[in-house]
Amino acid sequence: MTTRELQKIFKQLLSTAPLIRPVVSELYVASSRDRVVCEESSAVELQGIAVHGVTGARQSDAGGDWEAAVTFLCQREEAKGGRGGCKPAGQAQVRYPCRCAVPGLSTLELQPGSDGPQILSADSLYQLGRVEEAYRLLLSIGPNSPRAPVLARLALLQLHRGFLYDTNQLLKKLIQCGDTSCLRPLLAIAHKKDRFQLQKHCHLVAKRILESQRDESTSERQWDASESLLERARCYAFLGQRKTAIYDFSAILKDKPKHVQALCGRGFTYLMLNQQKECTQDLLAALLIYPDEVSKDILSLKDKARRLVCDWLYEFCLLKLSQTLTCNEIPVSEEQLREENVVCGTMLKTETRDPRWHLLCVDLLLAKGDVKTAGTQLVQVFGQEPRDAVAQGRLGVTEAWEQKYCSAALRLSKLTDKHVDVLGSLLQLIPTNQRKRTAQAAAAEASRVSSSGQWEQALSLLTVSVQAVGNHKLQYLRQRAACLAQLGLHDRAISDLDRVILRHNSPPCGEDELKIQSEDLCRRGKSLVLTSKEGLALEDFTKALGLHRDQAVECIESGLGRIRAAECFLKGALQNYGEQQLDKAWMLVECGLAMDSENAELRRLRTKVKREVASPCNVN
Repeated sequence: MTTRELQKIFKQLLSTAPLIRPVVSELYVASSRDRVVCEESSAVELQGIAVHGVTGARQSDAGGDWEAAVTFLCQREEAKGGRGGCKPAGQAQVRYPCRCAVPGLSTLELQPGSDGPQILSADSLYQLGRVEEAYRLLLSIGPNSPRAPVLARLALLQLHRGFLYDTNQLLKKLIQCGDTSCLRPLLAIAHKKDRFQLQKHCHLVAKRILESQRDESTSERQWDASESLLERARCYAFLGQRKTAIYDFSAILKDKPKHVQALCGRGFTYLMLNQQKECTQDLLAALLIYPDEVSKDILSLKDKARRLVCDWLYEFCLLKLSQTLTCNEIPVSEEQLREENVVCGTMLKTETRDPRWHLLCVDLLLAKGDVKTAGTQLVQVFGQEPRDAVAQGRLGVTEAWEQKYCSAALRLSKLTDKHVDVLGSLLQLIPTNQRKRTAQAAAAEASRVSSSGQWEQALSLLTVSVQAVGNHKLQYLRQRAACLAQLGLHDRAISDLDRVILRHNSPPCGEDELKIQSEDLCRRGKSLVLTSKEGLALEDFTKALGLHRDQAVECIESGLGRIRAAECFLKGALQNYGEQQLDKAWMLVECGLAMDSENAELRRLRTKVKREVASPCNVN
């Protein structure tokens, strides 16, 4: 290299100093500014030249003249008799502002054994467009040098020269080194064209590795940061680093909230973490933007994962529909059912054999009041007379809309055995007036079948009545409690009567209401006795006798029986007498005698209690 060429390189280097400042900072680590050690063992003369060269450069630097420093270095080149290609062996601390960089620049010529100045020289040659010389200079660096900075520059130069295979091999070695931090300062000085080409090349290779089984063209895709983030996030997900993958997906969505692939990717990552709420939210957001692409992504999942996604989306639709129907009267507007319609429409394409989505589609049509279309779809999918109880229930809803109340009640009653929760949601699809009429028809039909001893069918019909109106009409609860008692289901009968008794007016108004309340207490007392809860039963019987004695005696006599009731009162009275609770014992004895006035045990106990209460020596 001639003196003129060397001077030209240094001048170009000085003019681009702000660009290569990150590289200088990387390559020249802290070392003493006043010590420059030459590693060339056989040339004592070069050590002297290095010392004098650095001293001269510092003197020029003290004058603040960069050009003078470079000129001095060139003069030293001529003084050596044209000897060129000397490279630094040590490292000098480079600081800024630029006046402090002269000692570092002088080492480019005077320290031939150092790697850092050679790399910096290669960067300068690259800036001048002399790529071949820069490439040869980097190849000449010894094997003991820092590998990552050299590999990164070789990869960039090979890509610039068009050798893609060599570029790939160098990038692999760079990744295996585990130190990619050197890329940031290198890319800061790289030409814009080369930087873009490197980004595009790396993205293509990563995508080809990740999607090796796909054969799709990616040459026309837009290469931006979000695409690379997306591929990296997918790599993290496949490697099991799911939280890191979510971080990358979220970074994309921060700038592009409607990025469908990022939404799906994050949703599927949440799926792997079994986070149902977050997964459903992301997939729903993606479905509202581009349902066709989301359906393809769902179909690409494994069977187990796909089923789980479908289950979560179905649960979301049911919950959302129930909330909408609770807050709004039937029929509901199209806009209020937008999310459910989008999810259902997409799932019908991906899960055509799953009857749940067809039934949900019918539910959405009924919610909008489109009864005719709902009935047509039911017949097309499930036939004129569906075998499935849940399909029968939907047909019952359409009949309730058409005011065929008795038939609707019979169809809906088929859901009470195994699908009570479905019954409640289907009743929400019937307008309020038609729902009340359906409840009345079910109760009337229950009375008819119970008279012939068909208690189980009566129970199913009464369940429809209770579900249709809730606690608004207590008579349906009373009827069902009586039916349950007939079937021996006393715990459920007690539960229904609890709901009835909680609605009792306090104090009751009118004799008819007193009779009804007394009868409710007696019915519950009977079921309590039959479930071995005699203490609670005696409380109910006592309250009933206090409200309306004649009605209570009549109800107990027709239910539990006078003798059985008297025995219960005797047992309770004896227990209280033994505990010296004489007031309670006396009250129970009186109630027992009201049931059976001829009971000798009750009479004797009443005499004992009366004697002890009257005795002045009563000790508790």
